[in-house]
Amino acid sequence: MMIDARWVLGAALLGLATPATAETLTIQAADPADANINDLLSISVERFEGEDGAAFAQALEAELAAATFRGGPFYRVVAPESGAPADALITGTVRGSVEEVAVIEKRRRCTEYDPADKKKCIKEIDADIRCRRRTATVATTVRLVALGDGSIRYTRPLSARDQQTFCPDRSAPQSVEDYFTATFRSQVRAIRRDLAPRDYSLDVRVDESTKGLTKPAQAAFKAAVRLTKTDPDGACTAWTVLTRDVEPTAPLAYNLGLCEEMAGDLDAAVDWYGDVQRQGSRSTVVPEALARIERHRRAMGEWIARKAVMGNE
Repeated sequence: MMIDARWVLGAALLGLATPATAETLTIQAADPADANINDLLSISVERFEGEDGAAFAQALEAELAAATFRGGPFYRVVAPESGAPADALITGTVRGSVEEVAVIEKRRRCTEYDPADKKKCIKEIDADIRCRRRTATVATTVRLVALGDGSIRYTRPLSARDQQTFCPDRSAPQSVEDYFTATFRSQVRAIRRDLAPRDYSLDVRVDESTKGLTKPAQAAFKAAVRLTKTDPDGACTAWTVLTRDVEPTAPLAYNLGLCEEMAGDLDAAVDWYGDVQRQGSRSTVVPEALARIERHRRAMGEWIARKAVMGNE
């Protein structure tokens, strides 16, 4: 098929103007909450049982208060001591423990050096060195109860374990306090991901392969790839124009799927990704994109249901 000469010339000029790099398109994505919380608009976090329970509960309360979706807070967080009504209550336990045991490690020790070269060892023996092996564990359980009907909407155990060996000849590893702090933070964020959706921007790399295209089409394709850095919409327009003259290859179809996803037309994006699969592509990027779209659709569907509940209040 014939390629528009003006487009080929423009592609060549763009190719000279911009260095070849791995380029991306920015996708607006969303992940749904894992728990059934659509009708729970206000939430309260009770103190967790355990020595670190109060601090853990405060951190979780702050994390949920900061959870946003579609530009606004997702929950109205109610202080349990206020007595104000809430739709749901979060409770749980946090248990941190440390065990230490003495261990012996072997080291090679020099017992005789070369008289002519004091840095050269000519006789070694195995020597024992006394060390301490520390095992730190964190066991957390969390439960969310809908106060309207008493149903348990969410429960999850979280556990972590860290083992370090302290020896006199080795630099000290992470302190147990730092380990507990990092683990608590990680667990709080995991619970937030379960209990609230999130929307975010994701830079996804375009496919730069020109396999299956004629040389003029390759020039146009590469120019559009380069254009993603300064004018993503222009790059998408260029790829669309290219389909008038050539049969879309798997890379071209994939990039057009990204373009539709970027524009928010998820149905069209799925169609293009399906075209990539029908061409026999074994790349993991298409299943990843389809899973991403499925999560996005689910998150938005649940958000619409939640807004209906909000409107009925």
